[in-house]
Amino acid sequence: MQHYTGYLLRTAYLRAAGIAARTFDAPAHPRDAAVVATLTAAGALSQQDLAERLDVNRTVMVKLIDSLEARGLVERRRNPQDRRAYMLVPTDAAREAMAEMLPRMQRAESELTAPLEPAEHERLNALMRALIAPPPPMMADRTGFLLARAHHRFHERADAVLAPLGIQVRHFGALRTISRGAASQRAVAEHLGVSDPVVVELVDALEARGLVERRRDPADRRANTLVLTPAGERTLRAADEALTAITAELTRPIGDDGRDELNALLTKLLS
Repeated sequence: MQHYTGYLLRTAYLRAAGIAARTFDAPAHPRDAAVVATLTAAGALSQQDLAERLDVNRTVMVKLIDSLEARGLVERRRNPQDRRAYMLVPTDAAREAMAEMLPRMQRAESELTAPLEPAEHERLNALMRALIAPPPPMMADRTGFLLARAHHRFHERADAVLAPLGIQVRHFGALRTISRGAASQRAVAEHLGVSDPVVVELVDALEARGLVERRRDPADRRANTLVLTPAGERTLRAADEALTAITAELTRPIGDDGRDELNALLTKLLS
């Protein structure tokens, strides 16, 4: 999976999210800073405009703004140009919270990017910025933010192109891992970096679709071994072709060399 840009972005994003969870006290989160920074730079935005700028779907944005409003960080105000609509504005408390969040973000960033040299860190950010819509100036050099934006863009496109095959990108990861010789659920969990219950859910779904079979391990009759069915092999080939195509599409702004460089930097980041 190491040559799949989307997989590397996802793995790096999950690592960044884990670091953020340790660094921030709930319910605070680095995404709060992205919202406040965007609203501070723009002055005021509609919820739809904010969602488009941050590349966040409407459902997620509604929940995020509700949370920020409940904590007194964002206000909904009537749009003077359209009294039926609301504009979002940051409060004074949001600016104070931003000042408190920035040092935490810097600590999380330092931990995340520790494997990289300063020049490599800068280059990684530049490559990711080229793959997404222009970020708010205050977030343009935040690796965690850029990872989240790039990951979500790849993830949404990947799920869209895999939908006709009846799978999602998470299923593809399991199929690929099983095809490479990870014959037990524990091995799949270790390769994908997920919990045992998550793998059970994945394998159950693939088995229900007729793509994977559980067979008794001849070396240990108490255990199962995982194998792809012929339908699973066909689906994996089709999914591989589809994901290769969208990876080329989404990384076109940086070219083949840039994609290889990005993959190498993400691999080192995860080392």
